[in-house]
Amino acid sequence: MTRLLESIRRIPGVVFAGATTAIPFGSNRDDGVILAEGHVMRPGESMISPRRLAVTPGYFETMRIALKRGRYFSEHDNESSLPVIIIDEKLAQHFWPNRNPIGQRMYRATKPNAQTDANTKWLTVAGVVRSVRLENLAGTGNTTGAYYFPYAQAPSSNSTFAIKTKGDPVFLERAVRAAVAQVDPELALFDIRTMSERAELSVSSRRTSMILALGFGIAALLLSATGIYGVLAYLVTQRRREIGIRVALGSTSAGVVRLVVREGLTPVIAGLIVGFLGAAALQKTVATQIYGVQPLDPLVMASVILLLGVIAMIGCVVPARRALQVDAVTVLNEQ
Repeated sequence: MTRLLESIRRIPGVVFAGATTAIPFGSNRDDGVILAEGHVMRPGESMISPRRLAVTPGYFETMRIALKRGRYFSEHDNESSLPVIIIDEKLAQHFWPNRNPIGQRMYRATKPNAQTDANTKWLTVAGVVRSVRLENLAGTGNTTGAYYFPYAQAPSSNSTFAIKTKGDPVFLERAVRAAVAQVDPELALFDIRTMSERAELSVSSRRTSMILALGFGIAALLLSATGIYGVLAYLVTQRRREIGIRVALGSTSAGVVRLVVREGLTPVIAGLIVGFLGAAALQKTVATQIYGVQPLDPLVMASVILLLGVIAMIGCVVPARRALQVDAVTVLNEQ
């Protein structure tokens, strides 16, 4: 593996390169129960089985997985060195909330009672990295975290190269194949994709339903806006005689418009509040269907409220101004 990576890193345009047993949004899955030394399980707590990966030096830099504490793996982390492990923030928070996990020991539970003995292989925490979405952009799947072994201490026959390049990744494929063939002509390379392609594939199964939901949402918004304008405009038109009487009794045009707007916006504001509370109640359900935006995203919520508010304002002001332009005597004489 070291020779293969060195060959890839020499390719012009390659910035970083690493390897892993399970690339994010890939098809490989490997979970495993792991515990911290001295961890006392709370009543009702179950053992967790986070994602388990082996990675080479350079992998975290290639994938831009930020280091939060400690260090990344290096070439010195090999089969003859101290067994080490890197965990993500979720796992660190689970076992060491508000504590520094660097230097702490962990072990993989191989017995039903998770007891340790003289044959237990202890793993020293060398670093903590940012938690990443490994299965799909929606964040579903394993939510207990992940831990990483040095590839040299946990070699595997199935590996995926991660390469960061300055140029177009499509033009790098031929150079990578040639570099790998120089080291091992019989090694087969397949499933070569950019991370953008993998990310899109991870949510492809729900793309159609989300497009339909978006279309229905836009249609519902337009129908709501049209309905609000139509109802308010109708109600204001029905008050033409009342408006005429108010003008005849000395009310100013500005005063009449303010009255109509205030009374017209009251039910609209009440409806917006009810709608917001409904969206808040459903946010957990909505969160499982979207990514890249929060269920109660301030910009989206503010835009919808502003649009409906403006529509309601227009639905009150325009008919009121039209009623004010009609002679009060004419309006009062209408049957």
